[in-house]
Amino acid sequence: MNEFRFKCLKGMSLFFAFFFVTITCAQGDMSGKNNPCVLPEIRTDLRPDPGGPPTRVSVGIHMFDLSEINDVKQTLTWDFVVALTWTDPRLAVFAGCQVPLEKVWSPQLDFFNSGRLFKRVSDQVDIGPNGKVRYLQRYLGPLATYHNLKEFPFDSHKFRIWLSSFQYDENEVQLFVDKKMTGRRKLLNISDWAIKGVKGSVDRTFAEALGRFHSLYEFEISAERQTGYYLWKVMLPLCLIVFMSWAVFWISPAQFGPQIGLSATSMLTLIAFQFAMASILPKVSYFTILDKFITGSTILVFLALLESLSTTFLVASEHTKLALRIDNYCRIAFPLAFVIMVFFIFFR
Repeated sequence: MNEFRFKCLKGMSLFFAFFFVTITCAQGDMSGKNNPCVLPEIRTDLRPDPGGPPTRVSVGIHMFDLSEINDVKQTLTWDFVVALTWTDPRLAVFAGCQVPLEKVWSPQLDFFNSGRLFKRVSDQVDIGPNGKVRYLQRYLGPLATYHNLKEFPFDSHKFRIWLSSFQYDENEVQLFVDKKMTGRRKLLNISDWAIKGVKGSVDRTFAEALGRFHSLYEFEISAERQTGYYLWKVMLPLCLIVFMSWAVFWISPAQFGPQIGLSATSMLTLIAFQFAMASILPKVSYFTILDKFITGSTILVFLALLESLSTTFLVASEHTKLALRIDNYCRIAFPLAFVIMVFFIFFR
């Protein structure tokens, strides 16, 4: 009986020993001894051929979607893919492998535009024949852009996104455009802008803090604002308020109650309308076309209020004929002033 137990324990010991050795060997294979895609330790801070010509890096941006162009915050919220390609001969024997970005040398490109972008996929690179490395990353989020809004809301813009490497100057890393990856999806999720086209180009920029030039990739988005919303929801109601203020010229100055009441109502309505529009209008220090139109309309409504007060005072002073004459002149002068204002704002 004891001998039988001894044989059983010996057999179990041999089984567990064999199982342990099998697992250890498998882990050894996965750790890299027999895994062809495990890279050896290479210096990721040294570019390929450090003493040779600049490392050429192709850059392409493909815009998947554009969800918002915010004039108040001056930001552009979009969904896009950045494609980078370069050649590293040290990785030629690893063709067909996919490895983490941190394990290889990369040009370390950064966005010039400030913003908060979120990465959609993990940082991996694909290694092709002759050490050709390809890195794809999808981003989502807002980036700051410059908006020249002097022609708002009849404006068009060229929004620019810049990529460059401050780690390497133009003698170390030279960017060029990947034309196949530079483009946009036809259907974009934005309703108040018409996207006319996109293009990529390469330039150079001088970093004053470092005292050297760097290669710069520029992605340009040509966009034109759709003006229908501002025409029907802002400018048309504003015109109606202005026209309403002119009704006082057809009310007898002797009826000063309705005349002053209508003028005051027009002025208060215009002020309330401006408060309602404040949240959708860009906050800039200079005057846009819409700002000029709103300001001109406000002045005309205020002048109509002053005119009604003046004619009321004249009637109270028994100068009724002069008050009526002023009303008759204003029936022509105010519409004419409005037409002249519109001409100088929109057609000059």
